[in-house]
Amino acid sequence: MDLPFREARQTSPSPDSPSVGPRSINLSIAERQAICASWEKASTQSDIGCELVARLLNDNRTRFRALLECKSGSFLGSGNYTTEDVNGMNRARSVADGVNCFFNKVISKLMDHNYIEEIQDLSLQLGAMHFRMKVWFQAENWLCVKNCLLDSVVSALLKDTKGTYLICGGIKKVQTVEKHITHAWFKFVQFIIQNMKKGFLSEALNSDSHNQPKTECASPCSSSSNHSI
Repeated sequence: MDLPFREARQTSPSPDSPSVGPRSINLSIAERQAICASWEKASTQSDIGCELVARLLNDNRTRFRALLECKSGSFLGSGNYTTEDVNGMNRARSVADGVNCFFNKVISKLMDHNYIEEIQDLSLQLGAMHFRMKVWFQAENWLCVKNCLLDSVVSALLKDTKGTYLICGGIKKVQTVEKHITHAWFKFVQFIIQNMKKGFLSEALNSDSHNQPKTECASPCSSSSNHSI
Protein backbone atom coordinates (compact mmCIF):
# COMPACT_ATOMS: atom_id res chain seq x y z
CA MET A 1 0.00 0.00 0.00
CA ASP A 2 1.41 3.34 -1.05
CA LEU A 3 1.34 6.06 1.59
CA PRO A 4 2.04 9.41 -0.11
CA PHE A 5 3.25 10.96 3.14
CA ARG A 6 6.50 9.03 2.87
CA GLU A 7 7.46 11.00 -0.22
CA ALA A 8 6.48 14.28 1.40
CA ARG A 9 8.66 13.56 4.40
CA GLN A 10 11.70 13.11 2.25
CA THR A 11 11.31 16.36 0.31
CA SER A 12 9.89 18.69 2.93
CA PRO A 13 12.13 20.67 5.28
CA SER A 14 12.65 19.49 8.84
CA PRO A 15 10.59 21.15 11.57
CA ASP A 16 13.87 22.19 13.16
CA SER A 17 15.24 23.82 10.01
CA PRO A 18 16.08 27.51 10.52
CA SER A 19 14.33 28.26 7.23
CA VAL A 20 11.03 27.02 8.59
CA GLY A 21 9.45 29.51 10.96
CA PRO A 22 6.61 28.67 13.34
CA ARG A 23 4.22 30.79 11.24
CA SER A 24 5.04 29.20 7.85
CA ILE A 25 1.86 27.15 7.46
CA ASN A 26 1.08 28.69 4.04
CA LEU A 27 -2.15 26.79 3.34
CA SER A 28 -4.34 27.85 0.44
CA ILE A 29 -8.11 28.02 0.80
CA ALA A 30 -8.38 24.83 -1.27
CA GLU A 31 -5.90 23.05 1.03
CA ARG A 32 -7.77 24.15 4.14
CA GLN A 33 -11.03 22.95 2.64
CA ALA A 34 -9.38 19.63 1.78
CA ILE A 35 -8.17 19.18 5.36
CA CYS A 36 -11.63 19.92 6.77
CA ALA A 37 -13.36 17.56 4.36
CA SER A 38 -10.81 14.75 4.75
CA TRP A 39 -10.88 15.01 8.56
CA GLU A 40 -14.65 14.66 8.53
CA LYS A 41 -14.39 11.66 6.22
CA ALA A 42 -11.53 10.06 8.17
CA SER A 43 -13.37 10.52 11.46
CA THR A 44 -16.37 8.62 10.12
CA GLN A 45 -14.14 5.75 8.99
CA SER A 46 -11.99 5.42 12.12
CA ASP A 47 -11.32 6.73 15.61
CA ILE A 48 -8.19 8.74 14.78
CA GLY A 49 -7.27 9.21 18.43
CA CYS A 50 -7.35 5.47 19.07
CA GLU A 51 -5.39 4.78 15.90
CA LEU A 52 -2.69 7.24 16.93
CA VAL A 53 -2.40 5.88 20.47
CA ALA A 54 -2.18 2.29 19.17
CA ARG A 55 0.60 3.28 16.75
CA LEU A 56 2.50 5.09 19.50
CA LEU A 57 2.19 2.08 21.79
CA ASN A 58 3.58 -0.17 19.07
CA ASP A 59 6.47 2.14 18.12
CA ASN A 60 9.34 1.47 20.52
CA ARG A 61 11.03 4.74 19.58
CA THR A 62 8.27 6.76 21.23
CA ARG A 63 8.51 5.09 24.66
CA PHE A 64 4.82 5.85 24.98
CA ARG A 65 4.20 2.42 26.44
CA ALA A 66 6.65 3.14 29.25
CA LEU A 67 4.83 6.39 29.99
CA LEU A 68 1.45 4.69 30.28
CA GLU A 69 2.96 2.04 32.53
CA CYS A 70 4.41 4.76 34.73
CA LYS A 71 1.15 6.73 34.92
CA SER A 72 -1.19 3.79 35.34
CA GLY A 73 0.99 1.49 37.42
CA SER A 74 0.18 -1.41 35.09
CA PHE A 75 2.63 -3.51 33.09
CA LEU A 76 1.60 -3.52 29.41
CA GLY A 77 3.94 -6.22 28.15
CA SER A 78 5.53 -6.43 24.72
CA GLY A 79 2.67 -7.41 22.39
CA ASN A 80 1.13 -5.24 19.72
CA TYR A 81 -1.89 -3.17 20.69
CA THR A 82 -5.05 -2.57 18.65
CA THR A 83 -7.65 0.17 18.84
CA GLU A 84 -9.83 -2.24 20.79
CA ASP A 85 -7.04 -2.58 23.36
CA VAL A 86 -6.79 1.20 23.60
CA ASN A 87 -10.51 1.46 24.30
CA GLY A 88 -10.05 -0.95 27.20
CA MET A 89 -7.38 1.15 28.96
CA ASN A 90 -8.59 4.25 30.79
CA ARG A 91 -5.39 6.24 30.44
CA ALA A 92 -4.91 5.37 26.77
CA ARG A 93 -8.57 6.08 26.00
CA SER A 94 -8.21 9.49 27.68
CA VAL A 95 -5.26 10.37 25.46
CA ALA A 96 -7.20 9.24 22.38
CA ASP A 97 -10.12 11.47 23.38
CA GLY A 98 -7.66 14.35 23.78
CA VAL A 99 -6.31 13.83 20.26
CA ASN A 100 -9.79 13.96 18.77
CA CYS A 101 -10.79 16.96 20.88
CA PHE A 102 -7.70 18.96 19.92
CA PHE A 103 -7.96 18.28 16.19
CA ASN A 104 -11.67 18.97 16.12
CA LYS A 105 -10.85 22.33 17.68
CA VAL A 106 -7.93 23.35 15.44
CA ILE A 107 -9.66 22.16 12.27
CA SER A 108 -12.72 24.23 13.20
CA LYS A 109 -10.42 27.29 13.02
CA LEU A 110 -9.07 26.60 9.52
CA MET A 111 -11.59 28.75 7.66
CA ASP A 112 -11.28 31.71 10.05
CA HIS A 113 -9.58 34.87 8.80
CA ASN A 114 -6.91 34.66 11.53
CA TYR A 115 -6.64 30.86 11.51
CA ILE A 116 -2.83 30.92 11.68
CA GLU A 117 -2.75 32.81 14.97
CA GLU A 118 -5.58 30.73 16.45
CA ILE A 119 -4.02 27.37 15.60
CA GLN A 120 -0.59 28.58 16.65
CA ASP A 121 -1.90 29.69 20.06
CA LEU A 122 -3.67 26.36 20.65
CA SER A 123 -0.54 24.43 19.68
CA LEU A 124 1.73 26.56 21.89
CA GLN A 125 -0.61 26.02 24.82
CA LEU A 126 -0.66 22.28 24.23
CA GLY A 127 3.13 22.09 24.09
CA ALA A 128 3.43 24.05 27.32
CA MET A 129 0.85 21.77 28.96
CA HIS A 130 2.93 18.73 28.09
CA PHE A 131 5.91 20.19 29.90
CA ARG A 132 3.84 21.06 32.97
CA MET A 133 2.46 17.51 33.02
CA LYS A 134 6.03 16.15 32.86
CA VAL A 135 5.63 14.55 29.45
CA TRP A 136 9.24 14.96 28.40
CA PHE A 137 10.12 15.03 24.70
CA GLN A 138 13.30 14.21 22.84
CA ALA A 139 14.05 15.31 19.27
CA GLU A 140 13.11 11.99 17.65
CA ASN A 141 9.88 11.83 19.63
CA TRP A 142 8.38 14.83 17.85
CA LEU A 143 9.00 13.19 14.46
CA CYS A 144 7.50 9.88 15.62
CA VAL A 145 4.33 11.57 16.85
CA LYS A 146 3.97 13.51 13.60
CA ASN A 147 4.50 10.43 11.41
CA CYS A 148 2.14 8.25 13.45
CA LEU A 149 -0.55 10.92 13.25
CA LEU A 150 -0.19 11.35 9.49
CA ASP A 151 -0.29 7.59 8.96
CA SER A 152 -3.41 7.34 11.13
CA VAL A 153 -5.23 9.89 8.96
CA VAL A 154 -4.15 8.21 5.71
CA SER A 155 -5.16 4.76 6.97
CA ALA A 156 -8.59 6.08 7.93
CA LEU A 157 -9.09 7.68 4.50
CA LEU A 158 -8.08 4.43 2.80
CA LYS A 159 -10.97 2.67 4.54
CA ASP A 160 -13.43 4.69 2.48
CA THR A 161 -14.67 2.28 -0.22
CA LYS A 162 -15.86 5.27 -2.28
CA GLY A 163 -12.39 6.80 -2.30
CA THR A 164 -9.92 7.31 -5.15
CA TYR A 165 -8.47 4.27 -6.97
CA LEU A 166 -5.56 3.84 -9.34
CA ILE A 167 -5.37 1.15 -12.02
CA CYS A 168 -2.15 -0.89 -11.84
CA GLY A 169 -1.20 -3.03 -14.83
CA GLY A 170 -4.57 -2.37 -16.42
CA ILE A 171 -6.23 -4.85 -14.06
CA LYS A 172 -5.74 -4.28 -10.34
CA LYS A 173 -7.34 -1.35 -8.53
CA VAL A 174 -5.23 0.16 -5.75
CA GLN A 175 -6.81 2.65 -3.39
CA THR A 176 -4.89 5.85 -2.75
CA VAL A 177 -5.25 9.28 -1.17
CA GLU A 178 -4.90 12.22 -3.52
CA LYS A 179 -1.51 13.88 -3.30
CA HIS A 180 -2.84 17.41 -2.71
CA ILE A 181 -4.65 16.15 0.39
CA THR A 182 -1.62 14.40 1.85
CA HIS A 183 0.57 17.44 1.14
CA ALA A 184 -1.89 19.76 2.88
CA TRP A 185 -2.03 17.46 5.91
CA PHE A 186 1.75 17.30 6.06
CA LYS A 187 2.04 21.09 6.21
CA PHE A 188 -0.80 21.35 8.71
CA VAL A 189 0.57 18.76 11.15
CA GLN A 190 4.12 20.04 10.81
CA PHE A 191 2.92 23.53 11.77
CA ILE A 192 1.18 22.14 14.84
CA ILE A 193 4.19 20.09 15.93
CA GLN A 194 6.54 23.05 15.39
CA ASN A 195 4.48 25.22 17.68
CA MET A 196 3.93 22.48 20.24
CA LYS A 197 7.69 22.15 20.41
CA LYS A 198 8.11 25.90 20.72
CA GLY A 199 5.54 26.02 23.53
CA PHE A 200 7.19 23.09 25.28
CA LEU A 201 10.67 24.65 25.12
CA SER A 202 9.39 28.07 26.16
CA GLU A 203 7.72 26.59 29.21
CA ALA A 204 10.91 24.67 30.01
CA LEU A 205 12.94 27.89 29.95
CA ASN A 206 10.47 29.52 32.33
CA SER A 207 10.46 26.64 34.79
CA ASP A 208 12.96 25.45 37.32
CA SER A 209 13.04 21.93 35.88
CA HIS A 210 16.41 21.03 37.40
CA ASN A 211 14.82 20.10 40.72
CA GLN A 212 12.00 18.09 39.20
CA PRO A 213 12.28 14.33 38.60
CA LYS A 214 12.01 13.59 34.87
CA THR A 215 10.28 10.72 33.15
CA GLU A 216 11.36 10.57 29.53
CA CYS A 217 8.62 9.79 27.08
CA ALA A 218 7.64 10.45 23.55
CA SER A 219 3.95 10.87 23.30
CA PRO A 220 1.55 13.75 23.37
CA CYS A 221 -0.51 13.14 26.48
CA SER A 222 -1.33 14.53 29.88
CA SER A 223 -3.88 14.01 32.61
CA SER A 224 -7.31 12.70 31.75
CA SER A 225 -8.94 15.90 32.94
CA ASN A 226 -7.03 17.96 30.40
CA HIS A 227 -7.49 15.56 27.47
CA SER A 228 -4.10 16.48 26.06
CA ILE A 229 -2.62 14.84 22.99
